[in-house]
Amino acid sequence: MKDCLFCEITAGREPSEKVWENDEFLCIKNKYPKAPVHVLVMPKGHVRKQDSLGTGLSRLKAGAKSAAGRGGGNLPVFWGKMMAAVFSVVHKLNLSKTGYKLVSNGAGYNHFEHEHIHVLGGSKHEPAGQT
Repeated sequence: MKDCLFCEITAGREPSEKVWENDEFLCIKNKYPKAPVHVLVMPKGHVRKQDSLGTGLSRLKAGAKSAAGRGGGNLPVFWGKMMAAVFSVVHKLNLSKTGYKLVSNGAGYNHFEHEHIHVLGGSKHEPAGQT
């Protein structure tokens, strides 16, 4: 997608520090970490935040060229794949033994429209404050 930093990163046109990837998802280190471990997991295809919610179900079912739409995907399929990618990263970083926090910003809190999840950890105290 034009003017999407995360699309540029997943395409290899913008620099990033890769942590993990598969055919549909990429995990990179956050450039501005809020915890000792702070990574972002995102689909390689452009999935807008609003399309990953119920309002985007028809668009995703239509087969958008993205992790959500491959093979006629839908929201449960997209989120199942997304969370499988997130938990692959959690295990790769050994956070399943030491603790982690998952954050998905939305509406006025997100800085990027490209869907992504923050994985934070690596400290004895809950990263980025208690929830």
